[in-house]
Amino acid sequence: MLVQYSVENYKSIKNEIILNFRVDKKYEGDRWAIREEGVPPLYKCLGLIGPNASGKTNIMRSFLFALKFIVNTIERKESAKIKIERFQLDESCMEEPASFEFIFYQNKIKYVYGFSMNEDEVVEEYLLGYFSAKPKTLFERLEGQHYEFRGNDVKLQKQIAEKTNSNRLYMPVAAEWGYEPLKTVYDWFRFVSRQYEKFDISSMVEQLIQKKERKELLLSELQKADFNIVDIYVKKRRMNDRTHDLLQKIFSEFAGEMREVDIPDVRADVRLVHENRKGERLDIELDEDSAGTSVIVQNIVELLSLSEKGGLMLEDELGKVYHTRLTQHFLEILKSDTVNCGNAQLLFTSHDTKILNLLNPDQIYLVDKEEDGATCVKLLDDFAIRENENIELGYLKGRYGSVPYMKG
Repeated sequence: MLVQYSVENYKSIKNEIILNFRVDKKYEGDRWAIREEGVPPLYKCLGLIGPNASGKTNIMRSFLFALKFIVNTIERKESAKIKIERFQLDESCMEEPASFEFIFYQNKIKYVYGFSMNEDEVVEEYLLGYFSAKPKTLFERLEGQHYEFRGNDVKLQKQIAEKTNSNRLYMPVAAEWGYEPLKTVYDWFRFVSRQYEKFDISSMVEQLIQKKERKELLLSELQKADFNIVDIYVKKRRMNDRTHDLLQKIFSEFAGEMREVDIPDVRADVRLVHENRKGERLDIELDEDSAGTSVIVQNIVELLSLSEKGGLMLEDELGKVYHTRLTQHFLEILKSDTVNCGNAQLLFTSHDTKILNLLNPDQIYLVDKEEDGATCVKLLDDFAIRENENIELGYLKGRYGSVPYMKG
């Protein structure tokens, strides 16, 4: 489970931004808190709220960039530049690396993993493990290729370090070479990234509906959302060679130096079965249904796909194309200990201000811009909020900032 994520000097982000999933003591009894033995109370979700162009999406992009850089590091070409975008409105930032850090629990052990990079190389990398109350530094990489290994297997780790190119991360390389102490850490990132490497809604639906109880749960949640959907299935059809080759070329060029993309020659379409009041049924392809229906179905499917084993869901502009009541329904599914039994977590951005009254104040980060154009965040809980205060109304009146400034 994710405890904390931080990023510095990436796109519109200049100074370090920290997103913390820890639950404040005054909210520990809340239903949003994950209760798991051996792990402190953590939130099931955090939300980023703020005006357009404040940098909410860049925070999400930074997370995905770091995640993909970790899991794809082994496939990088030795001569490949690192396509990192740093804060460009301050020349001094262009001389400094971009930095990322993850704090998370894997097998009840807390780890801290971070790294910094520029276009040419990884300039810093470190991993700490809390095997007791005091953290243990498993390795530290400074000035690109200078390593310090503290503990066992120093000779073996030095050999692996020699195989790690300057534009690659050591941790995933060591894991791929079978070094078990780091493989455990790498497995967490692989687990979290699995739905983003090859996001395929048809595969998710296909896996869900194979289990009768999960399919019934999916249909039940869709019907609670006031849709007339009575069934869902996947229809497969073979792609002609010309279309397949064209898609193969396009996606391979898009992936660039990171990896080759293998496009399957069978297309799978998700189809929804709608039933009207007369009992008449109509099959509609998911992509051809209304935008709101299509997106909420995808959101619920993705959440239910994670809900058994856990994981992390990233959603930029949650509820953008569907009604605010559907956003509330989606968050209720996430909050439910019965449905979300694996304690899946969600990090999202949204413009739906109704959310401000659905979450605790320490689950909401207000995103804004400094005078120099840099993205900044403020925790809503840091403001003096009275008991039973209408937070949404206070926000819209500008009491907490992070609202669009409209010129008269």
